[in-house]
Amino acid sequence: MIIKSVKAENVLKYASLDLKDIPEKGIIAISGENESGKSTIGETVCFALFGRTFSLGPDDLDKVLRWGEHHCSVVLDFAVNGVDYQLSRFLDRDGNHSARLSRADDIDNPVARGVNSVADKLFDILGYEFDEFVESFYLAQREITTPHPHSVAVKTMAGVAPLEHVNVSFQEEIAQFDEMREELDAEAEALRQELEELEFEEGRLVQLEDDKNALEAEVNANKSALENLDQAADIYAENHPRIRRARGKRGRARFWRFLSFVLALIGGGAWFMLAKKPNLPQSQQLLQLLQQKVPNWQDAWIPYIGIGGIVFAVLMLLFWIRAASHGSRAQRLAEDARVLGDSLEKARAVSPFEGEIVEEKVQEGSATGEETPGEDTDVAAGEAMNLSMTTEALERPEESAYAALLSRVEDMLAGVAEVRNYIEQEARWLREQITRKEEHFWAQGQEVDREMERVRQVARLSEVIDGLEARMAELDANREKRLKAIELLEGASGYVSSNFNRDIRDLVARTLPVFTQGRYEHLRIDPDLTVRVFSSDKRDFMDLDEVSSGTQRQIMLALRLALSEKLLVRRVQGDQFAFLDEPFAFFDEERTRYALKALTDLSDKLTQIWIVSQVYPEGTDVEFALSIGCSRDRDVLSA
Repeated sequence: MIIKSVKAENVLKYASLDLKDIPEKGIIAISGENESGKSTIGETVCFALFGRTFSLGPDDLDKVLRWGEHHCSVVLDFAVNGVDYQLSRFLDRDGNHSARLSRADDIDNPVARGVNSVADKLFDILGYEFDEFVESFYLAQREITTPHPHSVAVKTMAGVAPLEHVNVSFQEEIAQFDEMREELDAEAEALRQELEELEFEEGRLVQLEDDKNALEAEVNANKSALENLDQAADIYAENHPRIRRARGKRGRARFWRFLSFVLALIGGGAWFMLAKKPNLPQSQQLLQLLQQKVPNWQDAWIPYIGIGGIVFAVLMLLFWIRAASHGSRAQRLAEDARVLGDSLEKARAVSPFEGEIVEEKVQEGSATGEETPGEDTDVAAGEAMNLSMTTEALERPEESAYAALLSRVEDMLAGVAEVRNYIEQEARWLREQITRKEEHFWAQGQEVDREMERVRQVARLSEVIDGLEARMAELDANREKRLKAIELLEGASGYVSSNFNRDIRDLVARTLPVFTQGRYEHLRIDPDLTVRVFSSDKRDFMDLDEVSSGTQRQIMLALRLALSEKLLVRRVQGDQFAFLDEPFAFFDEERTRYALKALTDLSDKLTQIWIVSQVYPEGTDVEFALSIGCSRDRDVLSA
């Protein structure tokens, strides 16, 4: 950047400042006594470029206005790499601050308008900001000191600013990762505590469901046994009198069958003896008996005796069939009734209920204030079950009574009343057992539901914890990557800084002999930019405290110009100006002459050098491109 003109109104000392047709190359010498406004020119340029000065920060801008005035303005014409620009800035005591940047050939169409927009555009055009400017091209009226190695300007000149920016970004990200991980870890720990409080047991749900299913099957079997027992008792009560009747009929039929058999045998035998064997003595005796016992007996009746035998034989067969029919029916009814025996055995096989009262856990949960679905119903059911469990259990028929009844039932000897009395007592006992088991089954169902809810909660918590742990692992991985990147960046920064210090040392070595008339040629610049100078007399490096103040300023001026040269190479396009305010303070005339001579041939790119000094020594062979004289009595300056 080369300054071509400066025009200002009511800025600091000057009511009007108008510097036109400023030479693009050479030394522009500004001279005058103290408080004559020499430094105001540099501060005006600085204010025009950055909206602030070295001595006045952004919060003290109202002090830029000339005393008693209400507003100020400055217009700066400059060129960058062959392109002319015009920058204007306005400020009033009410805090209104505006800026406008245009190309010189198109003033009416600004390339940026507004303080922030102009600042961004200027950085793109110039390649540096205020911090880099005051550490390199602008030497304000102050003691020249060693640049701070950690300043933004020096880092920018060294080329480590981008690395530092990335490093800081990584550090911030690591801090964010640590904060996020701490939050995630706290959240995961709270969830783990919640998971632990659930007291979840692996496989307990399966065991509960198995127990519940087994109890349900047992209840169904008990109900089936009770139902079969009732049905078998009804069948027995219904068949028992039928069996007795059938057996009575069978007995009577057997009697008549036997009687018919005897009569048929007598009739048939008599007929055979009288008709077929009349000559037998027994036949003669039978005939005499008939003649005596039967009045008007006739031999013609003998065939009728045979017919009578046949009739009785037929009756015998009929009664035989009838007896068999009643016997078969009695046997069939008995077989049906004997189902009662099987039912008695199955009912007797039912074991008494001996399970835990799971519902007590429900009551404990309600006592601690835990909310469970249907809590009122659960508690009521639990109380009912506890009440039933505390009542005196019904007595079951004795084993001997059961064995005796079973034997009599098998023989169909047990009476209906006897069976009814036993069945009623057994059935009451079975119903009580079924009721207890059903209550326990209901409690198990509630426990299964609670365990299923616990399983769902465990699954949900485990899933969330796994997700949090995955995120923490991802954060740890990202953190490790950034730590590794920081390590690489620090290595790169160290390498770049080392090269930067070496380059600065080489650049200083070009100007220092000229400034010191060849007495000092070599510098050693440590990583913290601590400067040590080599003394030919002592043949060793010395601290700056060991040399005179004038020599110190010569060395620091050489270092400052080396930094400017480095920034030129790294960030600036085209030629550049430098503004040195009182760089020769504490220089004697001889040192000043050498310094002026050195500045004329300093750099091919640092072509426009503004130098402020109260007076310049006579006899210097340096020709100034422009000389500007200031006076403390004038508030208007034009050149």
